Amino acid sequence: MKKITLLLLFYLTMTTFSHAQFPESFNGTTIPATWATFIGTNGEGTVKNWENIGGYMWVSYEAVPTLSEDWLVTPSIAITTNNSLLQFDQTDAFLPDYGSEYTIRVSTGSSQTTHADFTIIDTQTETSVTAGAEGTFSSYTVDLSAYEGTTIYIAFVLAQNDGDYWFIDNVNLVNQYASAPNAVTTPTPSDAAIAIPIDPTDADLDTEPDNAVSFSWTEATTGDPATIYNFYIGDSPSTLNYLGNISNTSVNITGMDYNTVYYWSVVAENIGGEAIGSSVWSFTTEADPSLSTATFNASTFSVFPNPAKNSINIKSNTFFDTVEIFNQLGQRVMQVSTADLVDNSIAISNLNNGVYFMKIFVEGKQQTTKFIKE
Repeated sequence: MKKITLLLLFYLTMTTFSHAQFPESFNGTTIPATWATFIGTNGEGTVKNWENIGGYMWVSYEAVPTLSEDWLVTPSIAITTNNSLLQFDQTDAFLPDYGSEYTIRVSTGSSQTTHADFTIIDTQTETSVTAGAEGTFSSYTVDLSAYEGTTIYIAFVLAQNDGDYWFIDNVNLVNQYASAPNAVTTPTPSDAAIAIPIDPTDADLDTEPDNAVSFSWTEATTGDPATIYNFYIGDSPSTLNYLGNISNTSVNITGMDYNTVYYWSVVAENIGGEAIGSSVWSFTTEADPSLSTATFNASTFSVFPNPAKNSINIKSNTFFDTVEIFNQLGQRVMQVSTADLVDNSIAISNLNNGVYFMKIFVEGKQQTTKFIKE
């Protein structure tokens, strides 16, 4: 069966609570204005602190005399039965355990920055944060039901001395008592639509046309709300490819082919499970208006083997700085610096099977290539 190459670029919508907005996906270039960052009471660790790296928050390890604490604190949040489960994505950078401690702390006080007001409610080691795959995000939850009816601050605190990184993304508060949502409706493109336009605009500035199609749907008006939507698409209704999940109800998919029939489905999900009875829809894209075949510039690098199973290697004609790997939702799932590579080989055994996009950064410029994980 033909393999479909897709990349989802999404814009997360925000759900408003009484004091703060969640989910927080850190899609800007700075720390959100209502969040706070600071260091521990001993004043150590002034060089490496929390920062936004263009899509998620991260803090680096640092060698200090005794112990460095880096605090990232949410705005005040009113906890109810509808939002008493903290949910976020996380990873660190290295498989070995260098002794870092990752804690979630809660304050019921009036100050966002008073250390003594916070109580540790969850502790992790580097092994649990890595989840067996350095640089690969996984979901983590913390029960806040003890604080229902209370307004709190939530702190993410990395304590270490020459330890490891902490990367976090997609911080959300969800209803842990919810029942599975009902199925979504009103798809765009509508079912059996024809001549759906493809937008070739190069939105990601990689010098290649994006060939994007816009998708949207309507969440159910009855039942408990969804927290994520699982997106599927393929060239047969019986063999849809799972692309991943997003938290809003619209998305652009790039890499679409002209004059092609696609089948797609969106399955709503929350802590209670997946919606039952989700439809599979179809549409046909427009004919190629240019009637020509696009040409691509020769790359200065190549990756092999492709498809790959446990590791993938980079062959390059020049020195490169950093490698980032994105899934088909446009989400960064791995970031590796040249210094961390052995023979330019990247371990990918813990990635899910599917199509990925590798960006290689060379002297401030970037090139992108596709590979398949089997």
